[in-house]
Amino acid sequence: MSVRQHAGARTLILASLLLALVLAVPLQAQEVGILEGEVVNETPGGPTPGEGLAVTLHTLRNGNELETRETTTDAEGRFRFEGLDRDPALEYWVEAVYEDAPYSSAMPVQFEADAETITATIPVYESSDDDSAVRLNSVHVIAESFGQVLRISEIHMFSNDGDRTFAGSGQGSSPGTTVFIPLPANAVGVAFSEEDPAGRYVEAEGGVWDTEPVTPGSDTSLVFLSYHLMVANQAAALERSFAYPVTAFNILATQPGLTLQSGQLTDQGIQSFQGRDYAFFVANDLQAGEKLLLNFVVDEAAAAAGSAMPEAESQAAPATTQPAGEGQQGLLRTMGIVLVCLAVGAAVVYPLAIRRPRAAVPVAAAPALSDPRRRRLLEELADLEDAHEEGRLDEADYEQQRAQIYESLRSN
Repeated sequence: MSVRQHAGARTLILASLLLALVLAVPLQAQEVGILEGEVVNETPGGPTPGEGLAVTLHTLRNGNELETRETTTDAEGRFRFEGLDRDPALEYWVEAVYEDAPYSSAMPVQFEADAETITATIPVYESSDDDSAVRLNSVHVIAESFGQVLRISEIHMFSNDGDRTFAGSGQGSSPGTTVFIPLPANAVGVAFSEEDPAGRYVEAEGGVWDTEPVTPGSDTSLVFLSYHLMVANQAAALERSFAYPVTAFNILATQPGLTLQSGQLTDQGIQSFQGRDYAFFVANDLQAGEKLLLNFVVDEAAAAAGSAMPEAESQAAPATTQPAGEGQQGLLRTMGIVLVCLAVGAAVVYPLAIRRPRAAVPVAAAPALSDPRRRRLLEELADLEDAHEEGRLDEADYEQQRAQIYESLRSN
């Protein structure tokens, strides 16, 4: 090949590469988008959040976090994220902390069609130490029988009817505590959701203090908890009260084998979900401190026959029990609200809405349960039931170990 031919070939190659790059630029530009937003103070007369407020962007695919980015607001409270992937399968969710309280956009946003820019707003509020606008919009309870022990799982949904975030009144046992959650005196093995941040709850006499602020709106703060009750003479009593007014109290008792007796509840009949039946009871407009007196009567044979979780429910449960990734607590709160809102509309959705708690919180022993050996046996029984439900123990070993614990409880 001559020098002229070689130079011509090289020129052709370079021209082809240049053309490819030129064609690639608009294609790449079409895939990159912008998220613009604003932090807005919703408290009447409240100041503009102003410059320098940190805003975090979460990128999600199928509910799983892929990455986070951070920026800060300008003097008008505006923020902007550039260079975002416009894949319509991706969701973008923004959050900020204002006056030590976390806030986020109402829902994740996505790029649609040919849109190059999407928007999101983060509402924030001034903080207050006045909890007069706080109430429990609803309390949802599931009671499950395992023969000699009952497991009680609860969801508390706090609302704030005011225009300021309740950030604590200083009444708690440590700085930063907000709402108080009374616990039954005979509760054993009290636990809260493993998805809650470490140190969220502070132990106190008669219950625990939460440290999460209650922002204005309906169902803005959720508490997931569980505990166990000891069955004696085929019965277990539960006295329940709450520190705030309760608009709706709903309880499901698994069937067969568990009868709930109370003159304060209205019987709504039997509800079915994924092969399991529940007796459904309600109470409305409870006053702060009002006592609910419940009595559970256990048919051990029937309860044992119905205690195994159906396969369909076992498969559905992981959707609400995935471990929290770092920085996803706000997202998990949003997901929890969606699940529990379904439960409000249909009681049969409760088994999906209840996340199995794991992180134990020490609670002072009630007089009837002060025997350390008896308490240890109850905790072993609770762990055994969990292992059986989660499929970590075959039926033969489960029956043998449960019989041994029952015998020890009877003789203790």
